[in-house]
Order: sequence, then structure tokens, then C-alpha cells
Amino acid sequence: MPKRNIVKAFEDIANKWLDDLLVYDDKQLYFKPSENKWCLAELYDHIIKVAWSYQMPNLYKCLHKRPVEGKPKNIKGVLVFNLNIVPYRKITISSFPKDIQDNFTPEIKEREELITEFKGFIKDIVTISDLLKTADLSVKNYHPFFGTINAREWFSLVEIHMRHHNRQKQNLEKLKL
Repeated sequence: MPKRNIVKAFEDIANKWLDDLLVYDDKQLYFKPSENKWCLAELYDHIIKVAWSYQMPNLYKCLHKRPVEGKPKNIKGVLVFNLNIVPYRKITISSFPKDIQDNFTPEIKEREELITEFKGFIKDIVTISDLLKTADLSVKNYHPFFGTINAREWFSLVEIHMRHHNRQKQNLEKLKL
């Protein structure tokens, strides 16, 4: 199986999400289907927050050779990273430790602020991808769902996380307001 171009995969999905973000009207962007469900603005903020508070710090630990020990990559990790299969599974923020919950819980931001942040997020993630060229892929860091994964896999997790949320995004887009 040929190696995926993880930077192109990220750029493709991120630019699609950006194109969509630019055409949502305020009603669509901020509509919450229920009290305990996110609106599109919160979903976008969540994607950014998880990347900056969790995925990128763990990638940097791998790059700086400060691995966090744990169980080896498990079958879920093999499915996701080796076979490019992203099973749809609902995961609630409350299933994470409190400190992670705080970092992952989104805010509702003003449209222009969200657009600016999302554009910056895309640019910065693509810039970070250059660091993977010299990464020692034998250095791994523990992920509670996937086991120990390397810098390349931590990077690809940003795009995978967006694919994981695609169904939620599409369901929100389909709502008749």
C-alpha cells in the first residue's frame, strides 16, 4: 500500500472546510440543534483547539525525542494510520480527563475571528509539516485510543480528526432553519 500524502490530505479537507465556512450565513453557523449539541462555529473551534492543545504538543514531544511510554499501537491505530480507515464512533468530551475536557471544549467565536483563526490554523499546520522530513519515526508518544504513535501519525491525526467530524458537520449543514 503506497504511503499517503498526509500534507495534501490535510490541505484538501481543511480547504474544503474553509470554503464551507466562508459561505455559511450567521443563522447556519450559530444554530445549535439542541442545548447539548454544537453549532458549526463550535465544531470549527473544537478542531483548532484539539490540534493546538493536544495533537501538535504530542507531535513536538516526538520531534524533540521526549516520548511518553505506553502500550504499542493497537488495532484501532493500525486501522486508522496504516489502512486509512476512520470508523465513525461518537465520542463525548466527558469521556476525557478533566484537563483535556477543558482544552477540547469549544467556544462560540465571532465569524471574522473564526475565519481568521481557521486560515491561520491551515497555514501553521502546513508549515509544521516541514518538520516531519527529519523526524525520527521510531520515537513515539502515547495516545489513549491508538497506543503509541509517531510524529507523522500525530500530524495526520489533525486531518483524521476532521474526517471523524465530517458526518457531524454535514448533519449540521443539512438542518433546515
